[in-house]
Amino acid sequence: MNVAAAISSDRTLSVIEVEEQPLSADEVRVDVAFCGLCGSDLLIFFGAPEPLAGHVMGHEFSGVVRETGSGVSGWSAGDRVVVRPIKSCGSCRECRGDDNAVCIAGIMGGPGLGCPGGLGDSVVVPAYMLHRVPDHLSLEHAALAEPLAVAVRGVRHARVSGGDSVVITGAGPIGALTLEVLKAYGHERILVVEPNPERRAMAARRGVLTAEPADVAAMVAEHFPEGVAAILDCTGRADCLQHNVDVAGYGTRIVILGIASAPAEVQLMAVALKEVVIIGSTGYSRNDFTEALELLALGKVKAEALVTSVVELGKADAKLRELHSGSTADIKVLVRHMTHSG
Repeated sequence: MNVAAAISSDRTLSVIEVEEQPLSADEVRVDVAFCGLCGSDLLIFFGAPEPLAGHVMGHEFSGVVRETGSGVSGWSAGDRVVVRPIKSCGSCRECRGDDNAVCIAGIMGGPGLGCPGGLGDSVVVPAYMLHRVPDHLSLEHAALAEPLAVAVRGVRHARVSGGDSVVITGAGPIGALTLEVLKAYGHERILVVEPNPERRAMAARRGVLTAEPADVAAMVAEHFPEGVAAILDCTGRADCLQHNVDVAGYGTRIVILGIASAPAEVQLMAVALKEVVIIGSTGYSRNDFTEALELLALGKVKAEALVTSVVELGKADAKLRELHSGSTADIKVLVRHMTHSG
């Protein structure tokens, strides 16, 4: 049997016993060490019209291979791994070999989204999802690879060079990780916009400018008079798009990383006159994921500062509710599976 935190019919996370999935020839069984809670989990948990009873969330996780299917090569019991949770559709650009593309259909089919995920003690995944964790990188910090890859892809889309000025809107998990990626790539002219004072203070400690939303235009005019090269929107709020366009200068690239389910309104006249480019950024490619792991392994991303809470499986429900409230100072919350996290 497998212990997991599953969604109950009363929209709570309950720790229950579930049967372990059988292992197919091309699959591996991973004992989960750490699993992150994220915005997608909040959407699944709180946003579904009816509770997704029985579903086990969690797609940001690291662990140890326990067993492999008969057709799996290159992986053995005891290997430390992190999972890139995208289930290949078999026909898109990525699945045909483009390592910079993303399998859009596969994003919703992987562990934690389309099948049981990392809030269970063990997870069965296809072997192609595995990435090896470098020996000197802890499984705790390796669990950041998935959300960090989201930030890596967003920064790639921004196409900024060293001297460019950049605005990040939202200093939650993805915003904070985006800041880390920019810093790792040598960018210094950064303004982080965040209403939560504690999260704003965390960003300030990384040596960048910060502002409340109401002060953005004045801060940009004062510190970036030549204009902003890119705005990385990590808020997940549809009403932020027009604000971003208002702040944008000529030719600014606005990259949308945050997930917003509501429609957004934008003044097209301003978009056209400024020749603003609005870009969506979805998930991560194989190359993005590999780059994220490398940044963690090299210590270029300050993982110890980003992981602000580590809780046991029974505390996951309370942490989800705290994150949903919007008042938390937490950046990244990890759920620790005691048996495998040592």
